[in-house]
Amino acid sequence: MDEKKVKQVSEFEKKEKLDLNEIAALIDKKKENLAETKKEVDKISQSTDETMDYSKLTLSEEDALKAQIFTCWSVPIGLPFSEDLLVRVKLQLKPDGTIEKLEMLDHVKMNTPGKEKFRTLADSVRRAIQLCNPLKVPTSGYERWKNMILNFDARDMLGG
Repeated sequence: MDEKKVKQVSEFEKKEKLDLNEIAALIDKKKENLAETKKEVDKISQSTDETMDYSKLTLSEEDALKAQIFTCWSVPIGLPFSEDLLVRVKLQLKPDGTIEKLEMLDHVKMNTPGKEKFRTLADSVRRAIQLCNPLKVPTSGYERWKNMILNFDARDMLGG
């Protein structure tokens, strides 16, 4: 009776084949998708509110603020990818980054029967913003970022 000996291999000894060209192509594709998404989101955010100052945040500044909030955000489990998952929030900030006013721009949608999942998502965004208060803001240009609209799409967090 031949007994085969099983050699235990540590994680350090395992060698996986990685196709660096394939990985680079995937990264490039993701960057292109993000750039397209940012263009679409930018059309919705600052430009849709006539009261906003049009010398708005740069995309990198907006991304930095959203990244802070993303670290505090727990996206609710079980959200369908087929539904509109974009939550728009208007913030009014003090010079130190403390949130003075937080307004959910889709409050009508949040209170519409049948939109319970959207309401759950919007509530999770509100909690994340409150948890991250105060935000780390640029040291200059207060007039540009004291009032802003940020868009949160759960598909960005879920990789959809």
